[in-house]
Amino acid sequence: MRTPIKNHALVRLSSLLVLAAAFVSPARADEVFSRPPSPTGGVNASAWTTPDGSDSDMYAWEDFTLTETQTITEVRWTGGYSLGGIYGKATDFRISFFDSTSNGFYPIITGLPEHESQETVIATFHTNSNAQETPMGGGGGVTMYSYRFVLPQPVTLQGGVKYWFRVVAGQPGYPDWGWGTSDPGAHFKFNQGAAMFQSWPNNLSFSLHAKWANLGNGLAGPTSEPLLKGTGPLTPGTFSALRVTNAEPLMPAWIVAGGSEVNLPIAGGLLIPDPQIVVSVGTDATGAIVLPFKLDASTPPGFRIVAQAWVLDPSAPEWLTATNGLSGVY
Repeated sequence: MRTPIKNHALVRLSSLLVLAAAFVSPARADEVFSRPPSPTGGVNASAWTTPDGSDSDMYAWEDFTLTETQTITEVRWTGGYSLGGIYGKATDFRISFFDSTSNGFYPIITGLPEHESQETVIATFHTNSNAQETPMGGGGGVTMYSYRFVLPQPVTLQGGVKYWFRVVAGQPGYPDWGWGTSDPGAHFKFNQGAAMFQSWPNNLSFSLHAKWANLGNGLAGPTSEPLLKGTGPLTPGTFSALRVTNAEPLMPAWIVAGGSEVNLPIAGGLLIPDPQIVVSVGTDATGAIVLPFKLDASTPPGFRIVAQAWVLDPSAPEWLTATNGLSGVY
């Protein structure tokens, strides 16, 4: 009885993949956490006067929690100059990740940016540049800018753990740079002139980006909920792999991959990748698949792969289950 079911599912998936090729949508960034900027703009002071500091310095921290463990490779944020940067715009940003105190209320702080060696951080980096400062338009009476920085060393953070992120601008004169406002909430700040730590209104706008990002939208079956993860550095000449777990054991499967997303409803689920490549595989006795691959030496930086696995499951309404979508960026 299973042979016609398999054939039916294979024909159905193949025809749907052909149909999907006509519905390619633009790629999205491999974002694993985001606090988007407020549409009304606004900035929150987080800058110091280099190289010795001043009583006008202020520093801001924002908390975040990832839904699953991620290796962060890039950070992006927004901000602007409350006085227009007339005393000199930012020439450097210090990007830092902090653990929480045991009660989770605050970041662990053992020093301030002007005493860098005294700080206790998970990781800290200097952009040594204006971090690709790009105008976004006005907001709250302040011209807003977007910023981005690729981390020189990736930072792995655990899912379900509360961390803190800080961005501090270094300016040659009066420090008027502020971090962009996000949704209502509160952030943690230090005012050098008042020598005071405070919880202050507004969440702060930033996003975290990973080498591999879970795009969600899997299709579970009655007895299985397959999961797709990426492993490896995703760099030319080095093996990486796509790994499926928790699928129906000993069943045919197909790994679909492309350079962007189509997000097309099929078989009761969502086909996420543009199906430029379809590889026939099969699950083992544990419901797992490992598909190693290596990028060609000519692969350009910024190359993106979007993948998903579809697995035959006779108990599923449409005889198919699907993993989450997955994206990776070189």
